[in-house]
Amino acid sequence: MTPHVLLEKLRALLQSVPPLEGRGQYSNEQYSWLGQANALMHEWDEIKSLPFKTAVSCLLQNINRPGNFGTVIAFFHDVIARVENSLPEEAGQAFGPGAAYDFFRALNDLVSTAKVQLWVVDPYLDAEIFDGYMQALQPGVSARLLTAKYLSNVKVAAEKYQAQFGSAVEARSSNAIHDRVIFVDNDQCWVLGASIKDAALKKPTYLAPVSPDVAAEKRKLYEAIWTAGTPI
Repeated sequence: MTPHVLLEKLRALLQSVPPLEGRGQYSNEQYSWLGQANALMHEWDEIKSLPFKTAVSCLLQNINRPGNFGTVIAFFHDVIARVENSLPEEAGQAFGPGAAYDFFRALNDLVSTAKVQLWVVDPYLDAEIFDGYMQALQPGVSARLLTAKYLSNVKVAAEKYQAQFGSAVEARSSNAIHDRVIFVDNDQCWVLGASIKDAALKKPTYLAPVSPDVAAEKRKLYEAIWTAGTPI
């Protein structure tokens, strides 16, 4: 399993944590989540993940569930951060500080491959997405934008872009998003190490594909967030 795939699986699992703090026997859903979590941590590092395995064991034995639940969640965040920090070191997938144009060119190349729809998830998305990237879309390709911060900025740009180019553009907001993800058509999913507007300016970042199985799960997750989101 590559670090990128591991990272996406960790993030997806963290976003689907079932209730684990109460007493009594767990449900099949809870057992399944804990089993998947143990397997991913073992994949990350068999030795360093031993405290996580111990916390899970205590949860299963109904020992100090609130405390051990906290350990499990904190461990997840720690491992995700460690994996994220390791990604820029991988050749061909990283953009160092100051490599903003290289990132711009790579993302434009990706956008241009869309044949049906481009879907960008980025909480800090702003109007730059239209000026810098969406002009690379082929005619007739629609776009979905899911963001959280610069709503009026995106709304105005989306309306003017659609009026001029005729392409369908739909934008929604949600405070449930934290990661940066790009879906191209129905078969590709890419993750970004930083928001598009700041990528590779002062800090390293990456643009990496996700395996098909993880991409499918990630799309389901964001489809639910999109459905619950607020139209801009």
